[in-house]
Amino acid sequence: MEKCQVEKWEGKATTKLPSTKADEAWSLLSSFCSLHLWFPSIGCRMVAGAEGQPGCVRYCTNPPGDDGSDAAYWAAEELLAFDPVGRSYSYKVAENNMGFGRYVATLKAVPLPGDERGCELQWSFDCDPLPAWTKEGFVAYLQVNLDGIAKRVEDAVRTAAAASLTNSGQ
Repeated sequence: MEKCQVEKWEGKATTKLPSTKADEAWSLLSSFCSLHLWFPSIGCRMVAGAEGQPGCVRYCTNPPGDDGSDAAYWAAEELLAFDPVGRSYSYKVAENNMGFGRYVATLKAVPLPGDERGCELQWSFDCDPLPAWTKEGFVAYLQVNLDGIAKRVEDAVRTAAAASLTNSGQ
């Protein structure tokens, strides 16, 4: 008997932060329920559990369009694993109105080999195919969003460094 193969998607978006160390990026991104700080088109709040503890759930939403014609999208995402040493966390979409079936993702901040000044952010996923998307289109969507997150993280690190120099009287 032949087994029925169920299609699944796996992929990854990556972006380099040339002037931000992995520890600096992780210190900003490690709060599972602060996604809205780095991905401002998304609202995010904790609805269950304790921050950084597997089992905690964040509720993410985006507002409807300015004309009110698009309904808000939402997802409840559960933290599966949190690894501060490896600078990563994994989560799954538990409930949503966006068409996600099974979706598990990992966000990591990885030092650049041979470059102590920079790091790479990696957003990998394993999911069921999404209605009305191609895998390539979904990876491109994640890439655009990860690039925006990286820019905001680098800006925050640069601003903090400038403030630190100002406050130290230099």
